[in-house]
Amino acid sequence: EEWIPLAADSSQVSPVKKLILEEGDGELPTDGSSVEIEYTGTLVGEKDWSAQDVADCWLSELQGLGHLKPEFLQNNVDFALLSDANVFTEEFCTTTLGISNKIQAKKLIMARNRLTKSQDEHPAGTVFDSSLERGKNFTFNLGKGAIKAIDLAVRTMKVGEKASVVCRSDYGYGSEGLRSSKGDVIVPPFGTLKFELKRVC
Repeated sequence: EEWIPLAADSSQVSPVKKLILEEGDGELPTDGSSVEIEYTGTLVGEKDWSAQDVADCWLSELQGLGHLKPEFLQNNVDFALLSDANVFTEEFCTTTLGISNKIQAKKLIMARNRLTKSQDEHPAGTVFDSSLERGKNFTFNLGKGAIKAIDLAVRTMKVGEKASVVCRSDYGYGSEGLRSSKGDVIVPPFGTLKFELKRVC
């Protein structure tokens, strides 16, 4: 299996990656052109987040806490550590991360609790959207009309290509997630996503 990074510099794990399942043929699409895809989107969960993912994707979205990024990276605060309530405590925040402001430490713990609760309520493997289930392919113009991860992936796909694409929330639905018109959660905040894609035309 060779995952292709679609959005990374050499110093970090790619927040979007693609695995080609079936080669396509013909030309790659150009910016602004109309493309048609089949897709199924599932929740992946955040258990594989590295410290870089935690810092770039989660911490940077927390109001007034983005400046802690160097401490998170230095102490390798990945998802496993972050989600362990016995390790990532207020004391860890004040002692190990050096947060002198107790209110900031409490804010971090509360934000972590929301993240782990969201994981429990929206388990990995949950299908959140599928053009196949709807019986209608998704058509959009490259550069507008799709989330960043889909746009990046489809740019690299020839007609007929099938691929798996995994993306962090900053290339998906972000810190807000996605809700239905009735307010039901479809994609939770900070949701990591996987798409099975086929470029139809």
